[in-house]
Formats: sequence, C-alpha cells, structure tokens
Amino acid sequence: MADTSDAELRRVRGIHQLRSYRIASVVRIGVVGLMVAATIIGTSRSEWPRQGVLIAGYAFAALCAMARAFLPAARRGTVRRLEPFAFTVIDVIALTVFQLLSTDGVYPLLIMTMLPILLGLDVSSRRAAVVLSFSMAGFAIAVLQDPDMLRSVGLLEAIFRFALYGFLCATAYLAVRIEDRHTRSVAGLSVLREELLAQTMTASDVVQRRISESIHDGPLQDILVVRQELVELETELPGDERVERALAGLQIASQRLRQATFELHPAVLEQVGLGAAVHQLVSDAAQRSGIEITTDIDYPIRNEIDPIMFGVARELVSNIVQHSRARHASVTLGVTDRRCVMHVVDDGVGFSGETIARRLGEGHIGLASHRARVDAAGGVFVLLDVPHGTHICVDVPLKQSDPPLLPET
Repeated sequence: MADTSDAELRRVRGIHQLRSYRIASVVRIGVVGLMVAATIIGTSRSEWPRQGVLIAGYAFAALCAMARAFLPAARRGTVRRLEPFAFTVIDVIALTVFQLLSTDGVYPLLIMTMLPILLGLDVSSRRAAVVLSFSMAGFAIAVLQDPDMLRSVGLLEAIFRFALYGFLCATAYLAVRIEDRHTRSVAGLSVLREELLAQTMTASDVVQRRISESIHDGPLQDILVVRQELVELETELPGDERVERALAGLQIASQRLRQATFELHPAVLEQVGLGAAVHQLVSDAAQRSGIEITTDIDYPIRNEIDPIMFGVARELVSNIVQHSRARHASVTLGVTDRRCVMHVVDDGVGFSGETIARRLGEGHIGLASHRARVDAAGGVFVLLDVPHGTHICVDVPLKQSDPPLLPET
C-alpha cells in the first residue's frame, strides 16, 4: 500500500510539475521582454553591453526551457525531475545579477518581484523554501549594494521594499504548500480509486467465471445430450428434414454457447496462456464477422496481468466486429523490456477520444472500464493518430515476479 501510494504521488506530482513547467516557461519569456524594456528605460547606456550579454544568455535558457516543456518527450514523462528546478535556479541567478549590474536600477528591482511568481509554480515546498530564501538574500544584496538607490529612497524605504518582497515570497511559499497538499490529496484519492477499481474488476472476473462454468456445465451439456439423442434418432429415421433442421439448430446453439463461455472466461487462458487465448479470440471473431484479422503473437510466458490484457483484447476485437466496418485488422502481442505490448489496428471508420467520451456518457462503459484497469496496473492505453481507421496501443508492465515460460505444446 505504501509503495503504491508513493508511486501514485510521484505520478501526480509529475503531472502537476509538467503543467507548472509549461506555465513557467511561458512566463519566463515575458520576463525576458520586461528585462529588455527595463534596460532601455531604466539604465544608462554604459551598462547595456553587460546587461545585453546577460539577457541574451537568459533568453537562450528561456527558449530551451520552453522547448523542453512542450516537446512530446515531456508529455511522456521523460523530463528529468530536477530539470524545472535547474531553470528556477537560473531565474534567481539571472534576475539577481541583472539587478547587480544596474546602478540605481528601480525597474530591474521591480522585475525581481517576478521571482516569487515563478517559484510559486513549483510543487515541492522544500525546494521552494530553499530557493525563496536565496531569492530574498539576493534581493537584500541588490538593494544594499546600490548606493545611488539608498540615497534616493532612504534606508526606511529600502527596508520597506525588502519587507514587501519578503511578503511576496511568503505568499508564494504558501501557494506551493497548498499545491503540495492538494497533490497529496489527489494522489490518495487516485490510489483509493485504483484499489476500488481492482476490487470491482476482480469481482467481475469471479462472476464471469461462475457464469461461464454454469453455462458450460448446465445448458451446454443439456444441448449436447439432446443433440446426441437426435443423432441416434437420425440413424433410425434417415432423410427426415425435421431431424436435420433440429440438429443444425442445436449445432448453432452449442457453438454460440461455447463462444459465450469462452468470452466470459476462457479456460485456454489458464491452460496455455494469453497468447493462445488471444489467437483463438481473434480466429472466432474473424470467422463470425468475415473481417480478415491477422495476428502476430510472441508471448511465451504467464503473468498476473494476463486477464487484464485479455479483457482489453476482447473489448477491442468486439469493437472492430460491431462498430468499425473494417475489412482488415491486425492484433500484435509481445513482450518488450518486461512490458506486455499489444497493438490493435483496423482500416475502418475510426474513432477519437471525443467518441469514447460520448459513448461513455451514453452508458457504454466497456472500453472506459478496461482503460481504467490498464491505468490501475501502471500501464498506458493510447489511441494513436493514423490517417485511416484505428490504431490502439496497450502497454502494461509485467509483475515483478519472474514470469514462468509456458510448456511447449
């Protein structure tokens, strides 16, 4: 439970940090513009060369931060955890040095008040406290080292400015603390949601298995017994069309019941594993629908996530048959870097995230529930952009225990 909570806290913090990272990168570009304006309006020309070098370097860092924040890699969570903090340190150094390079720089001093805003976007109260402390120290040095400013405003006003800046820093720290608590609360609720979802899906699996066994051991066996009796009757009454029709009807009924029991809880999933179960699922769907569905399966293991992946495969293949109007489709299943990866592709009408949301609103929760189950297992369910049809990738990490190989058949 503790490990799950910590992992979820890191995930939620990562989401908030990416959002804050992007907002700060946009604000930082605005700060660069203000620095240029302050240089032109509020400082002497003799100071422009040094300030220009500093602003150019800071502008380059700001552009790098923006590029990193909005790259697709950031969306996938590959931005390093301390990367936003590094740019925040650059903010403090750049704005403090900018003030130190400006004689009687009232406008550069005002720009330093942007630091609490940038720091207030952090999601770590501990980091924010450290950086805000250094920011206040830099502000005090910037005020005290400028004799022209002290002569023009006086010591009392200088102290007031420092107190005002301290108030801004304290407010920023309070905002970070609130955001930190909010993040922990969201993480806790997310963990609770995942636990409830896992319990619900487990209960659903149990119910489906009981229904499957009940159908297999009850109505299906009764149909097979009646069919056998009709076969014996056919030998006594050869050529009777009524008996032939009854046998054909019972054959169709038994096939449908077998298909229902398989989709509810495939025994093959426990006997020979996920790969064989998905292959049989696809073969049955292709035979029923007339859609050409190919498979490329290389999954010679067993793992605790197999029921999750089979449920997703069953839902996606069902959607292809019922809604896609596709002529061709493919299912790929394999293991990469201790992760189970499945691709389901079709050339049908396709659908989007908005379509999923609309169908969820209409009460169709099948795909959404499996998507949530994948999320709860630490995986990703991605609807990829393709020119035609649909391409869905499901990527779920294998459980930590060593996955046993299936016996060769």
